Amino acid sequence: MRFFQRILTIALLLSSFSAVAVEVMPDIEPSKVIVFINGRKYFVHTVQQGNTLYSIAKAYNVSEDEIKESNPELTNSLKIGQNIRIPVSEKSTAQVEKKRKKDFIAHRIKAGETLYSIARDYNISVATLREDNPSINPQSLAVGVSVWVRRTEVGSSSEQEAQAEMAEYADNLNKATDDGYEYVVVKPGETVYSLSRKYGLSEQEFASLNDVTNGLKAGAVIRIPSTKEDSVDNFDKAADQAKIDEANQVLTADENIVFRGVPAGEMLDVALILPMNVNSKTNASYVEFYQGFLLGLQKLKEQGKGNVKLSVYDSQHNAQTIEQIVKSPQFDGTDLIVGPVYEDELKPVLEYAQTNSVPVVSPLANIVAAKSSALYQLSPDVECKYDKIADLIDGTRDICLIYASAYDKEFEQEVLKQLEGKSYAAYTYSFDQKSILTPKNAAARQLEEIDELLKTEKPALFVVLANSETDVDRILGTLASSKVALTERSETCAEYVVLGTSRWSRFNNIDHTSYFNNNVVMISTYHAKRDSSLVREFDSRYIDAYKMLPSLYAYRGYDTAIIFCLGMRSDIEYNMLDKKYAPLQTGYKFYQTEVGGKYINREWVRINYNSNYSITLE
Repeated sequence: MRFFQRILTIALLLSSFSAVAVEVMPDIEPSKVIVFINGRKYFVHTVQQGNTLYSIAKAYNVSEDEIKESNPELTNSLKIGQNIRIPVSEKSTAQVEKKRKKDFIAHRIKAGETLYSIARDYNISVATLREDNPSINPQSLAVGVSVWVRRTEVGSSSEQEAQAEMAEYADNLNKATDDGYEYVVVKPGETVYSLSRKYGLSEQEFASLNDVTNGLKAGAVIRIPSTKEDSVDNFDKAADQAKIDEANQVLTADENIVFRGVPAGEMLDVALILPMNVNSKTNASYVEFYQGFLLGLQKLKEQGKGNVKLSVYDSQHNAQTIEQIVKSPQFDGTDLIVGPVYEDELKPVLEYAQTNSVPVVSPLANIVAAKSSALYQLSPDVECKYDKIADLIDGTRDICLIYASAYDKEFEQEVLKQLEGKSYAAYTYSFDQKSILTPKNAAARQLEEIDELLKTEKPALFVVLANSETDVDRILGTLASSKVALTERSETCAEYVVLGTSRWSRFNNIDHTSYFNNNVVMISTYHAKRDSSLVREFDSRYIDAYKMLPSLYAYRGYDTAIIFCLGMRSDIEYNMLDKKYAPLQTGYKFYQTEVGGKYINREWVRINYNSNYSITLE
């Protein structure tokens, strides 16, 4: 029975909508986690329920302005689970300097040493060494600088524990940074050669990202181009996609399931299955999805299309919990299932759905193996991602790929797939007092100046393959400057478009006017136009109800409720197939992969930054 106590059932005859009560949390206990970013020390604070900028600033004895300066992306509305940087005041570490000579040995750092190797030499823990030397950056130990080592034994770490302690530091660093890189710890036996191969880099590229002058030793913290999806790209992949094998496939024979429409006057029984809590931690993203879903139901009620019973189940991303949910008496009679999030949880849900002719909505993940006609996938089909750039690669434009030293290899593969059989030039970008393009393939000619790329009557498409915000800024700045220079000299200048990734929309330090100056195009899974009346209304409702700005997950939750709760009122297959919906974000347009196969959204959005400083969507 304890399991069923965890099931939240909300009966929404939708006669009322309750405001969210906010629990007052106890005083904040400052984090002890310190990381170094660009030579400066920061605490890493994880936002808890009830935290405000004021309460956090007070707890760390800094100003709210200092926190905002250290986190440019931060708004006044904090999100539970969000990691923010708190600048460390020097006076907060001053006390460590007392009683040094009596209690500590001054170890002078030698070339190639790491905190890990020093800890091993003195048989103490890495954690102790870091605690006693808060001003020392574990990522970059300066030769000749002294590290204080305790004279008295305080407990050593095993080899495994020491590695784990350094890995924890790298993990905290990853939480606090969003610079296009991922930080990892060198393991015993790893070399520049092996790590370069492991992460798909040349040794030269690896060396450009890490100081390997004195070799590479175990315990060193290195950086590599990030392989993590950002919040925009990861939005529809829904975190840690499990490895799906053939046994997890749920197939329907060569026929489609026929769903029962629920008339408007009849109660619609909806089950929402989300991982609200995982490993005893609240998953803020899915709470926000749920909150957006509630607002969608409220909207339907106001339109006279409510009469919904919503049952919310916490899956905890646990297979056994999912099995219990679908076998529970409370689940019987469900008309519409929204969730679960992860594909490895789908099989028991789809088996129930097929037996009972109930549609299942996958709200976030890109489903790979499951092929049931009971399944509707909101995440757009990856095969359709670049359909909307067909006019840019139809042969009417010169195509040029510009590579930075660190670039998104997945984006590269997607682009190359679209360019199969087409002619294009490729260059490697570097910066040494000025921007330099070096030919990368046979179609690329030697250039004295980048201006030469633009001296053509034929329109051009530049595909910029760069992870670093700095590289993107420099490349876009160079192209725009060249265009201005040619125009001012009344020389021929090509009309051009730059294709980038949706990740660029998250860059904080680029003047976004460079997107307009270069006619940047991005393909994204979503785009909520903040100036539209629908979005403004939703934002206002969400802020009133939950005292925070909505996220992508909240928008998706609202859209899911609007589309599918309405669709269930008659013939859902007819209502969904090839019909275009645009509730808040991008459009949704569903098609069936095959008879007996799943229904999947194929609608991506092309975002155009135009030279007249307008943004248009296609």
